[in-house]
Amino acid sequence: MSFHPLMPYGTEGWHRSDRVLLEKGEPFAFTRERAAQLEDLCSKYPPERRKSAVLAALYLVQDQQGYLTASALRHVAEFLRITPAEVED
Repeated sequence: MSFHPLMPYGTEGWHRSDRVLLEKGEPFAFTRERAAQLEDLCSKYPPERRKSAVLAALYLVQDQQGYLTASALRHVAEFLRITPAEVED
């Protein structure tokens, strides 16, 4: 959590933001069909722009699992060859 040095926080009535972490969840892996679908989508982008498929990957996770977990986000990051922070952003 970061703070601005001149902005009042706490009891002065200003909003204090808290980072909410996703539930860790069970280990996650795409089904063979969804992995192939995502790989096909990734092939439409230049290799250095593979992370452009991150939103589609998250929709596939949600379609497969029903919700997002930290484990699923790490799997997406590995699949797209990006960092978990880039997926979370």
